[in-house]
Amino acid sequence: MYQRYQLNWHGRSTISSLINSSMTKAPHHVIRRLTVTGGFLGGAQLEFADGLNCLIGGRGAGKTTALEFVRFGLGLMPDPKASALRHRGIDTLVKSNLGGGRLDVELCTKKDMRYTATRGAHEAVQVLNEAGTPVAISLDRDQIFSADVFSQNEIEEIASSPKAQLELLDRFQEQETKAIDRELEQLQRDLMQSTADLRQVDQEAAEAHAKASELVMLREKLKGLVEVDGPDAARINAAHSTKGQRTREEKIPGVLRLAIEKLLREMVTAQGSFRAGVEAQLDAPLLTSANGALLSAIQAELGTFITEVAKDIESVQTKAQGLQARIQVHAATLAERHALQEAEYRNIVAASAEQGERAAERQDVQTSLNNAESAEKDEQGKQKQRAELLKTRSTLRKRASELRDQRFALRKKIAERLSAEFPSIRVAVEQSADLEGYQQFVEETLKGSGVRQGMVAERLCAVFLPEELAAVAAKDDLALFMRQTNFEEDRSRKILYALRNDGAYYDIETVALEDQPSIELLDGATFKDSTHLSTGQRCTTILPILLTQSERPLLIDQPEDNLDNAFVFQTVVRALKAIKGARQVIFVTHNPNIPVLGEAERVFVFSSDGQHSVLERVGTVDECRVQIENILEGGREAFLLRKERYGH
Repeated sequence: MYQRYQLNWHGRSTISSLINSSMTKAPHHVIRRLTVTGGFLGGAQLEFADGLNCLIGGRGAGKTTALEFVRFGLGLMPDPKASALRHRGIDTLVKSNLGGGRLDVELCTKKDMRYTATRGAHEAVQVLNEAGTPVAISLDRDQIFSADVFSQNEIEEIASSPKAQLELLDRFQEQETKAIDRELEQLQRDLMQSTADLRQVDQEAAEAHAKASELVMLREKLKGLVEVDGPDAARINAAHSTKGQRTREEKIPGVLRLAIEKLLREMVTAQGSFRAGVEAQLDAPLLTSANGALLSAIQAELGTFITEVAKDIESVQTKAQGLQARIQVHAATLAERHALQEAEYRNIVAASAEQGERAAERQDVQTSLNNAESAEKDEQGKQKQRAELLKTRSTLRKRASELRDQRFALRKKIAERLSAEFPSIRVAVEQSADLEGYQQFVEETLKGSGVRQGMVAERLCAVFLPEELAAVAAKDDLALFMRQTNFEEDRSRKILYALRNDGAYYDIETVALEDQPSIELLDGATFKDSTHLSTGQRCTTILPILLTQSERPLLIDQPEDNLDNAFVFQTVVRALKAIKGARQVIFVTHNPNIPVLGEAERVFVFSSDGQHSVLERVGTVDECRVQIENILEGGREAFLLRKERYGH
């Protein structure tokens, strides 16, 4: 140990020759400066180097606070939905140490654009350009700038979280994967709307089907009332048939009138809803604020649009009135024809030998049959509409599948690259193999079905893909379901009913199976999954991946936690050497190997009186040699005693 440190203090060229580093220059983002006004670190100004930066100091000196200030200042906080505890912990740390102060984080993008992110404890991030003018951009969301920030224990957590491992892989192709994710999110919204539309059409089709359900019975009943004998049988039957046709024809003008009125009503309702919504947003306090003139201009633009829409609706209403008037003219002509035809019908019936009661009964049956046939036509129309919706839905699902294939291909390529780069680490991705979300969804769907949700859901998800389960449920294919699951008939019927109830299979069909990552470490002669490793082994597995070349700055709080010094020297230090010139690194550390053997470009030495933190010294390793020796080595005496103990 002493020999390694001596080499660093007095023979850096020797160390450089021992470590094979690729000093490849590549465009990358850089954090240039953190300035803190007020709070525990008030007055601190950290000028970061483009290379390895190490923050050292005693416990509670402010190192971690400085690193989390950078994260908070850039707006790179953990997702509160996915990591509520971590988000809350960092948020509490920042706010308690910043108080009423503020942060300024100056940065330079890989395209050499300079910005400053400024933020108070209870404010959103504001971005200023190089001239100090506020610009309406989000550094991370707009993919202008980003950084990888990891608190203590976050590295270990990645090793045990498949979701975090996918996020880690996606960072290596961030632009492509984010574009895919955005399109997938939009497709998922479209599919949800498709599901709502299909449920509505199914309900309307079911209602029409119920009305048409007596068709067969009515047709058979009518057959019993049809004249089969006599010289006038054909004439009488034809008269009854045309009478029924007239009953359907009489309804057409009324049906069209209702359809037109519904269209106009929906247009007016939509216009009113839109107008009320936008007017509620632009209220008087906003219009009289400092930006009231600009907001008033927006209001004027909206007003013009609303007026134009109102005119368009008025034009449609006028055209609809004209249409209704023309339909009414045709309806009057049709009614006149019907009157003549009805008179002829009555003469035929009166002249026939058919009894009056029999004729009346026949006409009642014919009317009911006409209504049922109309419902059948309505059902056919709904089925046609459903077919069109399913066609559109199929296109959406196909596109979503293509995008997931593209994302998987990216992830697989990254996994293969990492496995090749680190022989002791094996990274793999299995497409659509994570069933956890799928199983939870099926469990929820089975609530109240009278079956054991967990056990049944586990079985279903193991046997059927989401689209397969949805297809079996949609067809109510009991035989296939029983054959695939080996469930008895009673339980199978209960399950299928739950999956069919209110079109639940539409939702199941759109469940997206996540890719399943695995990161393994070579332990002896075998590879072991990271979820089954010790804490130290987990960090040993994940840290080298984090240290690979990237355009984003890497910030880690105590990366050496749970690692032995041999690994720190042989892996961490070597990795730091390899990415110099291609990536900025900012470490909070208590391990001397990192700044000394990693040849840190800048060391920040923190100290604290318990109330305030100060930067005691900033400089190179040589310039901060005394502080490194005292804080990280235990002082000169401890260093010399180790030398005596080791004998070199």
